[in-house]
Amino acid sequence: MIKEEIRSYFINLLPKYESIERFHPQVVDRAIERALAEFYNLVFLRSPLELQRYSKEFGYTTALTVSIEAGTGIYYTNYPTGVSIIPFPDKASGVRRISTIAQGGITFYPVDPREMDLLAGGSYADTVTSKIGYCARRTRIEYYNPSAVVIATGVRADLIIPFSDYLDTDDVMIPDLTGNEGSGFTDRVLQILSAVRPVELFENKTIETKE
Repeated sequence: MIKEEIRSYFINLLPKYESIERFHPQVVDRAIERALAEFYNLVFLRSPLELQRYSKEFGYTTALTVSIEAGTGIYYTNYPTGVSIIPFPDKASGVRRISTIAQGGITFYPVDPREMDLLAGGSYADTVTSKIGYCARRTRIEYYNPSAVVIATGVRADLIIPFSDYLDTDDVMIPDLTGNEGSGFTDRVLQILSAVRPVELFENKTIETKE
């Protein structure tokens, strides 16, 4: 389903006070976002490789730029405008795959920040391998040993992103978990929303505002 359809589905499930919607659409979005992040983490615990199917692809039409930071010489790619990642406890975190348009095969491998520091501090890893290390930071992806081709042509990235970062027209994959891994996604979103206080109406059906 696309994002706006998912939002509409939950809004229409919720009770209304006559013609007044009980929840603002942004409140519904945040509940969906929280539940979705929880379900992604359940998928990770079951099989980290399975997270790939829930990623959104960036840079497949126009490659993401690889830049160099003045002073440090670190090569990096900023996340697309308005996009962040959901963190996970492995090295890839919310950056599940990096690839290039110019090359086939996987040449990028995730590393954690400490490994990046070790490699940058004088490692000879680049003399024995052509593999490129990438580190998922909070606002960008950093690289160790990027090739000239990667620097010139850019990269593609498969990211696990929050619900709020999707466009309304984007397809959003929702994990289908059963058994002991958690209640249904619909039940979880409604459970989160149940903690939100309902609107209070005067007799003329206007929404009461609180000071």
